[in-house]
Amino acid sequence: MFRTGLTRALPLVAGGRLATRQAAQQLPALGAVVPSRSFADLPDHEIVGLPALSPTMEAGTIAVWRKAPGDTIDAGDIICEIETDKATVDFEAQDEAVLAKILVPEGTEIPIGSPIAVFVDDAADVAAFADFEAPAVVAAPAAAPAPAPAAPAPAPATPPP
Repeated sequence: MFRTGLTRALPLVAGGRLATRQAAQQLPALGAVVPSRSFADLPDHEIVGLPALSPTMEAGTIAVWRKAPGDTIDAGDIICEIETDKATVDFEAQDEAVLAKILVPEGTEIPIGSPIAVFVDDAADVAAFADFEAPAVVAAPAAAPAPAPAAPAPAPATPPP
């Protein structure tokens, strides 16, 4: 795990994890920015973003948290249930971790990539995240709209015969 002063919200295939070197290399291609301070005073941790659970999903609602802060999570464990635009889907852990903090309460709708939880490797580090607040997600600047197509040139008037 590593720390950074500017992270982009990113639902990675491997569990929606944000704090990886691969994620940092992908930052320019992402759509949401999470401005944050350096977490030098906190133990190593990973901020987990809301994953895209369907191709048309743009946002999701945390229906039920199946794990609580301090719970050990094994690969394959269900962390929470997320309501998508079409169904309620289980969000499964890809790796072992300890849930340090839930950042989004049940019933809250948030966009894909928004931080939902903090994971740590050691249960002894959970207490350090009691007052942790996730940085706000700021939408990336929208691309300039494409210029309107040029109007076709008027047809030349034909002289009367």
